Amino acid sequence: MPGPNSRLTAVSPVQSLLVCARLWSSGAAIDEGLAARLREAALVGNHHRYAAAIPAYAALVGESSSTGTVTLADIRNRFLVTDELFKGYDPAWLRGGLSELTRWLGSIFVERLADPGPHAGDVDQWRAALKRHGVYVTFSSGTGGRPSLVPRDRLTLAALRATSGVRLPWTPATGGYDLLQLVAPGLGTGIQSGATGLASGAVRVHRLRAAPFDPGSLAGEAPARPGGAPPGYEAAAWFLEGAERPVLVFGTPPELSGLLAHLSSAARRIRLPPGSQVVTGGGWKGRTAIPREDLVERLSEHLGVPRERYVDTYSTSELNTVFPGCVNDRYHIPPCVEPVVVDGLLTPVDGDDVEGVLAVLDPFALSYPGFVVTGDAVRLRRDPCGCGLAGPALAGPIVRAAGAGERGCAAGDEAGGTAR
Repeated sequence: MPGPNSRLTAVSPVQSLLVCARLWSSGAAIDEGLAARLREAALVGNHHRYAAAIPAYAALVGESSSTGTVTLADIRNRFLVTDELFKGYDPAWLRGGLSELTRWLGSIFVERLADPGPHAGDVDQWRAALKRHGVYVTFSSGTGGRPSLVPRDRLTLAALRATSGVRLPWTPATGGYDLLQLVAPGLGTGIQSGATGLASGAVRVHRLRAAPFDPGSLAGEAPARPGGAPPGYEAAAWFLEGAERPVLVFGTPPELSGLLAHLSSAARRIRLPPGSQVVTGGGWKGRTAIPREDLVERLSEHLGVPRERYVDTYSTSELNTVFPGCVNDRYHIPPCVEPVVVDGLLTPVDGDDVEGVLAVLDPFALSYPGFVVTGDAVRLRRDPCGCGLAGPALAGPIVRAAGAGERGCAAGDEAGGTAR
């Protein structure tokens, strides 16, 4: 009988990595050597795709590197881009220079983009016009400075929505769970796209926030009504109390903390159905500390969710997958991503336990340069973890590197959680 890895050689490297990530995150053993070969093939293929079609990347690599033999080592050592590539526009263009913004975006995309015309009067209309042509601009919230703008084509967006094949621990099967979505609907940010994918498989969906996305809404605690709870928390509590099947609560740590604070102020204790879980992502934001242990205790007290069914995840606006956290405070890197730790000169730091700035080489970034130095300071470990997930992992907490500035989706590391 064929083993679980036999299907990996039947399709393209990128498709195979989707299968590989799904097997890995479900706890199945994978052939790590095969996964490494698939990653290299996909990443080298992406290099040639970028060099042929993306002007900014072509300028970086030069003519010889665009046509000659390139290895994974070459990409690691010579062709990384910083996250500043996605902020290389004049902020004034967001207010009155959408034609210039379009030309700039085309310089980091695999296709040249047509001017959206006079009907795109603001950024929302501009994004809508690009969407009609199959270009999806996602962004970081920009709370710490200029937002990153990331142009995705349909295939890259599909990978993001599917979190590149990674199944979060214990996620019930499609049609077997309800979803409480603690982020606004839409596809503007990575966490919104992830929520959209999860919502597509849920029986019931309740969204805490129905208003259009406001970059400031992820920056800290939700705005409070005079004399009352933030809008939406009471309706969310009613939704949870009415659940008859497992519930997946998904959102940012501040919104989750706000919901728990509302339940605490009302002295309410809800016991979610067996199999429920809570997943957070998007950074531990705001200037108010949210200690992880305090959050775990309040989840148990007010929702009946035990520690082992709470998962925090790491990602960035340029990455098309998530790194699931575990009870040992590690963020596990799925086998579809090649992690690299670099020093201040962007030179790779090799070893089984190293510290530096994280770079991620993402095979699913088909429409923009996906060899990105994130600006996050990390400790990368390759020793076994007691949770059972194999492969490299980032030891928490993850913070912004000195001089990198706060990331849009990630202000506030004082809580001891992740920074994006």
